[in-house]
Amino acid sequence: MKRWFLLAFLFLLPASCPAAEDLFEIKPVADGVYSAIAKPTHRVNSNAAIIFLGDSVMVVDANSTPSAARGLIEQIKKLTPRPVKYVVNTHFHWDHTQGNEAYTNAWPAGVEIISSEATRANMERLGIPRWKRELAAMPQEVEQLKSDLQRATSADQKDSIRKTLAEAEAYFAELKNIQITMPTMTVDSRLILHRDSRTVEILWLGRAHTDGDLFVFLPKEKVLATGDALHGWTPTMRDSYPYDWIQTLDTAEKLDFEYVIGGHGEVMHGKQKFELWKQYFRDLLESTTAAYVEGATMEEAKKHVSEFLTAKYADKFDHFSQNVAGDVAKAYQVINPSR
Repeated sequence: MKRWFLLAFLFLLPASCPAAEDLFEIKPVADGVYSAIAKPTHRVNSNAAIIFLGDSVMVVDANSTPSAARGLIEQIKKLTPRPVKYVVNTHFHWDHTQGNEAYTNAWPAGVEIISSEATRANMERLGIPRWKRELAAMPQEVEQLKSDLQRATSADQKDSIRKTLAEAEAYFAELKNIQITMPTMTVDSRLILHRDSRTVEILWLGRAHTDGDLFVFLPKEKVLATGDALHGWTPTMRDSYPYDWIQTLDTAEKLDFEYVIGGHGEVMHGKQKFELWKQYFRDLLESTTAAYVEGATMEEAKKHVSEFLTAKYADKFDHFSQNVAGDVAKAYQVINPSR
């Protein structure tokens, strides 16, 4: 009977559901502190930080889907028998929060999901409506991939599209059943967990990628988890506050850390990336302001400012060409709020 149930359960899983080790690469950062670096997928997935707290575990960011979070949970259980007691949502974006339910399901005796008050409010005000819009848009995306597959001519093209299509279909199937799981504890500006093994500071330092970004700081280990307030790719700015972001990075940079676990990309060392991001924001805002003053429309600014920024920064950021025009559009909207 047990064997039949297991086989039935396996048939219910999405066909393209990857093995846990295919989702994340676990890398030690300090004693009892690990980064879970998300591997490439059709739908972007976030990194996570894993922090041992003696009798329990804290995870920073809950990934893009419950299945991704379950994959990470499987890897955490190989590292320690201790339960996850705390999950920190650094901000409200779906790729950092849609896995929340996996943790409360895995440890029903109690998992505290921690966010800023702004992040919790944003999940209700923006996150849930965006999830509903994506549900409505996904069938068209799947049909487009099927059409692309029919038109593909080379074997490599077909294989690539088949893989993407399988991942998109699996994601859509999961998206329909996600239970939006809200934070259970919110932080105003600072929450400190004192444990025998380490101290963890959960900090709101100002508006940045969103108005609710949290940083998780381990002062003894000199590790800082930054979510998407700073990471290894190009900044994305849809819900951001660019001028505040520079000041928030200034504040974070004053902390005494050596290792940075960002929301995407590899673990970073030192503070060079902070300086790079701040200079990028300054150049973005100054060049977009100049274009606006000269009478450029948003589309004209996107073209000319993107060309300037690409020449200066394309070799310094991953995924730059996909994001720079959107960054210019955001800067233009900040400079000209009526747009």
